[in-house]
Amino acid sequence: MHATIDAQFTVSLDPDKTLPLATLAESLTEIQLEATILEEIVRSLDETLVEAYCGEKHARGNGDRRFQRAGTTTRTAVTTAGEHEFTLHHVKDTAATEDDPTYFRPLEDLVEFDGQRIYQEDVSLQSTDLATSLSFRDAVAHGDGFTPMPSKTTINRRVREYGSKLGDFVRGRLPGTNADTVVPDGTKCHSQDDHCTYHDVNVTLGQTTEEDTETTLLDVNLNDSWDETAATLEETEAITDDATVVSDAENALVDAFENGDRSHQLDLVHVGRTLGYKLWKDDAFPLSERKAIVAGVMNDLFHLKNSVALHAPRNERLAIRERIDQTLENLRKEAWRLERQDSPKAATYLREWAEATVTFAEFALTQQRVPWTSNVVERAMGEVSKRCKNQWMRWSEAGLESLLWLNLVQYADPEQFAAFADELLERSAKTAITMEVSTEATRGEL
Repeated sequence: MHATIDAQFTVSLDPDKTLPLATLAESLTEIQLEATILEEIVRSLDETLVEAYCGEKHARGNGDRRFQRAGTTTRTAVTTAGEHEFTLHHVKDTAATEDDPTYFRPLEDLVEFDGQRIYQEDVSLQSTDLATSLSFRDAVAHGDGFTPMPSKTTINRRVREYGSKLGDFVRGRLPGTNADTVVPDGTKCHSQDDHCTYHDVNVTLGQTTEEDTETTLLDVNLNDSWDETAATLEETEAITDDATVVSDAENALVDAFENGDRSHQLDLVHVGRTLGYKLWKDDAFPLSERKAIVAGVMNDLFHLKNSVALHAPRNERLAIRERIDQTLENLRKEAWRLERQDSPKAATYLREWAEATVTFAEFALTQQRVPWTSNVVERAMGEVSKRCKNQWMRWSEAGLESLLWLNLVQYADPEQFAAFADELLERSAKTAITMEVSTEATRGEL
């Protein structure tokens, strides 16, 4: 089916003035040319379909046809092309049975509106995209400069809808992911629900490091235990049986994921922070000495990290092995010294977690890459903090979880979000559309 739009567009410019290109572009946008063309395309298609059923308007013999014109209705819609008002024809089937509709709109067999909604899904998806980094109120204000935006209440509803669909979409593609590195972390967000003051947010990223490192969002959940998260990912084979867990020293998290053949790499950056806190709690050293102790431990750990970076590409395993052993010996000596100097919490921390600090180096001995830091999930949690943890923000459980899916999939795995958007907007249907545009400009007239 074809629709041909003949348009005449005249541009007049004052030759005595120099116009910025941006001003010319803005003027073109303001006349809503795309909206006008879209409305005319729909009108042309509607008339063509009605004529196919009912014959040309006012043609002799139309009254004997099975299908009769039955008036029009006005349909308002907003798309990324602008605001539209369509006049659509109804057709009456004079031979309709009980199972068939008596009245119908032929256009709806060819062009589908998003139910009774005014804002179509292209605009709705744009509004939710803005809402992942802006408040709902700001999303309306910022988006209106480019496309007519829904109200903040409508954007809130779309976030819940699309976030839930996106979560199901990601979970449906997880089975068989077999990530060999798991990078989980948790945080808290204020709750507006009566049963809790805070929502516990658990985020799990996965990496496959066989070739190029790829990061995938494996799970986002609220108020579930790490045991439940780990069990779900194991059931769907989203992570391998011998995956390495890279995280901080949260015991519940480590215990949930580290079982069987799995190992744990403690984020080296967290070691300095936690050790400094333990030393402060023990209150056995002045600040300057506490800083010196932390600096000494971190120097050992980063010496190991740099040694692995130097020797692993050359497969110099003996040099890596010697540095691992030296690092562990230094940590044990420091733990013994701290215990002797009445700093038991710091000593226990070093003794308990020393082995977990060198896991990445142990894997490097067999040319396997394991991250020595959980920065990838820390940055993701930074995205959560920017959008969801302002002091005045309070969230329902469903609303927060939906927003987090939208936010974190775009951050961690933009290709997966693009695939979701393609499916939601049925972009595969574009293969059924062919458009040709020809222009001719003469003496300032287009």
